[in-house]
Amino acid sequence: MKHQLKPTTTRRTLQWFWYFTKPNKWFMIGGLSLAIIGVIVQDVIPPLIVSHAFNTIQQLYENGGLHSFWQLDHFAWLYIGFIAAAFVVWRTQVVLTWVFEVRGIQKIMEHVFDHLQHQSSTFHANRFGGALVSNANKFVGGYERFMDELTWSITTGIVMLLGSVIALATVSWQYAIALFAGSTVYLFIMGRRTLRGMRFDRALADAESDRTAKLADTITNVSTVRSFAGEEVENQIFGRETERNKRIYWRLLRFVAVNEIISQFGTSLITIAAFVGGLVVITVFDAPLGALFLSVNYTMAVSRRLWESNRVIRNVNRSLGDAATMTEILDMEPGIRDVADPLDAHIVRGEIRFRDVTFAYPENVTEKPLFDNLNLRIKPGEKIGLVGHSGGGKTTITQLLLRSMDIQGGEVTLDGYDIARMRQQDVRRSIASVPQESILFHRTLAENIAYGKLGASQQEIEAVAKMAHAHEFIERLPDGYKTLVGERGVKLSGGQRQRVAIARAMLKNAPILVLDEATSALDSESEALIQDALWKLMEGRTAIVIAHRLSTVQKMDRIIVLDAGVVAEEGTHKELLRQSGIYANLWNRQSGGFLDE
Repeated sequence: MKHQLKPTTTRRTLQWFWYFTKPNKWFMIGGLSLAIIGVIVQDVIPPLIVSHAFNTIQQLYENGGLHSFWQLDHFAWLYIGFIAAAFVVWRTQVVLTWVFEVRGIQKIMEHVFDHLQHQSSTFHANRFGGALVSNANKFVGGYERFMDELTWSITTGIVMLLGSVIALATVSWQYAIALFAGSTVYLFIMGRRTLRGMRFDRALADAESDRTAKLADTITNVSTVRSFAGEEVENQIFGRETERNKRIYWRLLRFVAVNEIISQFGTSLITIAAFVGGLVVITVFDAPLGALFLSVNYTMAVSRRLWESNRVIRNVNRSLGDAATMTEILDMEPGIRDVADPLDAHIVRGEIRFRDVTFAYPENVTEKPLFDNLNLRIKPGEKIGLVGHSGGGKTTITQLLLRSMDIQGGEVTLDGYDIARMRQQDVRRSIASVPQESILFHRTLAENIAYGKLGASQQEIEAVAKMAHAHEFIERLPDGYKTLVGERGVKLSGGQRQRVAIARAMLKNAPILVLDEATSALDSESEALIQDALWKLMEGRTAIVIAHRLSTVQKMDRIIVLDAGVVAEEGTHKELLRQSGIYANLWNRQSGGFLDE
């Protein structure tokens, strides 16, 4: 079935749980050991003390020798001693369990965070950010619930069953065997039924993730929803998600209700059998009064555990179902990986070369590649403009340069180093990039600018902000550089976000600069102000400028025209105009500073 939790997924989830617990395994072992001791000290031994007390009282009554409490005080002190010991054991056990669970959760979140950061652009493009957050939280919640159930329900339940059977064997081994056999049959039946319901847990977990993803997607684009008066449409779409969740939940609840009926019927029969059996043992086999107490007490304790086992198995299934999707993601190798022995490269000159590069997007690998034996050289310090119709491969070149995607053939080099053999971080540290849509962190303006150079001083931050003409609007804000910009920078205008991104790139001071429509969000006045700053920034650096607004690139050292992944034309602005080719046609058709496509 679509939502059936595969055995391999369950096994891998348990392996991941152990991976995150292993560094603190001794705390886990200590917690489980104390849980075992706690059950014995609190639940198994005290009934034996009470049973012996009842038997002693019965004997004293029969012999007429019961005169005072002090004849039985040793039972009281013994009982108090075990209860006090249980208190100490359980309090210590809880602390040990908290330690390994809290540390395990920390390790999970750090590992998941790092793993998601290293996934490819394609991975993130094909998934909702909200769903990934939901899957991460579900994995953590599943881990915590699983460990809670393992420690405080499964381990203690097994110990209680075995301890009760052993204790009852001292009174009637036949009854002890019957109780053990009945409990085993009950657990087998309920376990199989509950495992059948695992598909509902997985389906519900997936539906909840989809609902969270839809919620996050709509909230992120709330301005678009409002501008198109789409609130009612979004309510209907989200309503379908909540309706789907409700239907799956009802199917799960109906399945659980049947399980509860079977479970209660089974445990009720066991409890009735315990009481009747105890009476039979006393009346037929002349067992002491304590035998009735033991049979009823232990059987009631076991039946409670059996009743709870239905909830425990359901919670375990839900935990594994919640964790399943993130398990599959954790098992995914990053699309882009560093080689085992990367080059120790330090890029200074900024020479860029594409040699016989073949590339097709993963979803189009069976079709004609975008680049087929592309050759391109950009000399150190050269300023290049990339122009052409949308889909020609301009932005793809910069993505390949940043190694956001890997090529299928050829090589891309920086200063002669093959970037496929360099550390990804070394490649990206050598390139300052300002994308077409600049996304900011929900942090202060100072922190966003300083991301280009971690640890930058306030003086350095303000210096580049002035160069990018961002200082003026920042100073007008009530909190200045301490202003929080909102999620993705929504509290700023598009032009303001772009100027902050340009300031960030300036502060990075990398030998290679990539500007992908970096001034497209600026008005004419702002663009005029910032052009001088960009030219100062490009001095002594290799620069790649992508633009639809051809006036932006007309002063470049060389302009490259890409058409369907092929270098169709290249030269200076004047040279290309004289060729009367694609560039000249685009220049003549341009209206209002934008490309007429």
